[in-house]
Amino acid sequence: MVGLLKLFLVFAIVVFIIHKKVPLGVSLVLGAFLVAFLFGMNLSSILSAILDIYLQPDTCSFVLLVALVLALSIVMEKSGQIDRLTESLRQFLTSPKLSSAILPAIVGLLPMPGGALFSAPMVKAATSPLLVDEQRRVEINHWFRHVWEYSWPLYPGIIYTATILKLEVKEIFLLQFPLSVVAVVVGFVFIMRRVPTLAKTSPPSVSLRRSAVFRFILDLFPFILIFILYLPFNIPLLLSLFIAFILTVLMNRIRKKAKIFYLVSSILTASQYLNFLVMAFGVKLFSGMLLKSGAISELTLFFNNSHFPPVLITIFFPFIIGFVAGITIVYCTATFPLLVALPQISCEPLPYIVLAFTAGFSGTMLSPIHACLSLSAQYFNARLTKVLLALLLPAFFVLLAAFALFLLYSYWKPL
Repeated sequence: MVGLLKLFLVFAIVVFIIHKKVPLGVSLVLGAFLVAFLFGMNLSSILSAILDIYLQPDTCSFVLLVALVLALSIVMEKSGQIDRLTESLRQFLTSPKLSSAILPAIVGLLPMPGGALFSAPMVKAATSPLLVDEQRRVEINHWFRHVWEYSWPLYPGIIYTATILKLEVKEIFLLQFPLSVVAVVVGFVFIMRRVPTLAKTSPPSVSLRRSAVFRFILDLFPFILIFILYLPFNIPLLLSLFIAFILTVLMNRIRKKAKIFYLVSSILTASQYLNFLVMAFGVKLFSGMLLKSGAISELTLFFNNSHFPPVLITIFFPFIIGFVAGITIVYCTATFPLLVALPQISCEPLPYIVLAFTAGFSGTMLSPIHACLSLSAQYFNARLTKVLLALLLPAFFVLLAAFALFLLYSYWKPL
């Protein structure tokens, strides 16, 4: 019980300093040192643990993946590639209702911080011909911006989940992709069905639509390339990302959309780039210190003696941390090492982690301090409480789908 209280104290302090606008990575590093202090580690053991954590191959791989993902995001943003992508979509897709859902979903392919603020003007423009209130615009923007985060290989939470389970990232993608499909479906059922359909207008000429489709595919090229290299051809994700990054830079130079020096300097001078790298190091230090300090062992013993059903722990522990922190990687880092250490879970952790990921993400999606949600509500000047109430049902049905996957993966071993 004492170990649990210590850990909740750590979570409370980490969440508090995150709320005080301390960068996430710095907050997690401070949390790691606090874990070490509360669980009785001396200075030499702390230094030894840090060295061991950062010399592990999966730490280097995780940091490099995060660095490349963000570099690609910055290049696509600074070169105007995302803007061109959305503009070409508008030109060949004549339904404003459909466009308003697809546009934030496209932006959601890139795990950029506060990405919902980036897609908010697009949703506003797409829904301008429709009779849609500001609350509904927030729901559309927030929900569809995050439909890929359940499975898309570029998200740090998915990459971290793969490292915890010692699986390939593409395996996590395939296992959790049904959740992204369910998220899209329930988004249309519970959010988009309340958006009025505009009377059909005359479509653009065939030549204009063909040109727009071609430009759309061309600007979507980095995602298509990563998908093809990584899944069918089994090229490692790190190498697939690197190839996509280099070719994206060269394509923007050849098409005279941006100079190489400008794109590279944009990456190196972006404050979010440094923050993300520190976050990647902080994530690995925090989760590693939970193990090295003995915190996981203490909590494992507590939960074993408490006789809580492991399914309830798997759902409520990540959900609470996700709701309180409002950040995916925080609940992953804080809860997954504990869950995989529990004897009832350790022999077959996969179904539990799939359920835990979705439970935690449900908490994150409903968290008032989730940056995307708060920024969207502020942009559209909408009442946050009404938005949260409207998101309860879609979030519940995605969690229900995750429970169905949990049962499926428990009785049928997919890997």
